Amino acid sequence: MFLHVISNFYSKPAEKTGLFCILFLLASVLFLSGCPKKSGAKNVLPPIPVMVAVAAYQDMPLQINTFGNVEAYSEVQVKAMITGPISKIHFKPGQHVKKGDVLVSIDPRPFEAALRQIQANMTKDEYLGNDMIRQAELKEKLFKSSVTAEDEMRKIKAQANALRAAIEALRANVDKAKLDLEYCTIKSPVDGCTGDILIYEGTIVKANDANILKVVQIKPIYVSFSVPQFYLPIIQKYMKTGKLLVEASVPGTEVVERGELSFVDNNINISNGTIRLKATFDNSEERLWPGQYVNVFFTLTVEKKCLVMPSHAVQSGQDGNYVFVVKPDKTVAVKPVQVERSVGKLSILKSGINAGDTVVTDGHLRLSPGAKVTIKDESVLKLNHP
Repeated sequence: MFLHVISNFYSKPAEKTGLFCILFLLASVLFLSGCPKKSGAKNVLPPIPVMVAVAAYQDMPLQINTFGNVEAYSEVQVKAMITGPISKIHFKPGQHVKKGDVLVSIDPRPFEAALRQIQANMTKDEYLGNDMIRQAELKEKLFKSSVTAEDEMRKIKAQANALRAAIEALRANVDKAKLDLEYCTIKSPVDGCTGDILIYEGTIVKANDANILKVVQIKPIYVSFSVPQFYLPIIQKYMKTGKLLVEASVPGTEVVERGELSFVDNNINISNGTIRLKATFDNSEERLWPGQYVNVFFTLTVEKKCLVMPSHAVQSGQDGNYVFVVKPDKTVAVKPVQVERSVGKLSILKSGINAGDTVVTDGHLRLSPGAKVTIKDESVLKLNHP
């Protein structure tokens, strides 16, 4: 009968094609009904591999994270104090120098000659002055004996006093000449690093004119940074409790330099509403260099017993942040959490989980509530339960 119906269908093309669809479905049902069935088969997914960590109590710093620039502790533009030709340069560009090291020598011969001339004039005037003082004392004795006139006695004393003053002026000139001679040797004013050579041997320099070189002090060194003005009352509060730690690191490196806050500017920048701060670093290894861009971690205080876990365990959803918690039977449950703040790679939690809870840190994409997991690796934070 089934074949008869099909033959009638093909023999009458004007019939509705809906009949063909019905017959095709019927044949499919009959075919499937004849296939053997496996009893007790279930679609069971294998456990999902994940990485986990354990939430724990830990002391955490209250930090302000920003960026800043390294500044030289002191920067001196070295100039000549006298006019003369450069006779010798004693440093190489970029050389580390100590305070008092000779950097540049100016030809001292003209100043040595000037000093000798002034000293000779002073010696001459000292001889004349001593003789005039002797005459004045003699005239005073003669005046008391009524042998000489008062006017002559006063005139001799005035000449003696004038010579005394002239000698004092010459002594001052000698000191000035000695100072000029000392200025012929230009020394480093600070411990630091020299810049490039801006003059050469034979160059005639003028007093207080062009820069000869620049010396910057890099040990210790400053890091300058700015924070929003609303942090100022908090900073002032914690400054009263002691020294505040400031850490700096060069982007791309893991080395962190430690210093302390040493300067708070006396006004707020009205253009951007920030307050400028400076921290002083020993910089014993010279990892910080003037002009360098650095990441800054400014610690105000250390909060005790904060509940923390790795930041990459926290996921964001439509209803807020949540984590996958691994239960003892190795299935996961979703728990909403409130994150107070993050410090480095750790997040501090306000609520949602407890210390000792195991949370998933990697492998979230395939997870769903109730999914079975297997742990690939476990980063356990040290537990410090109160």
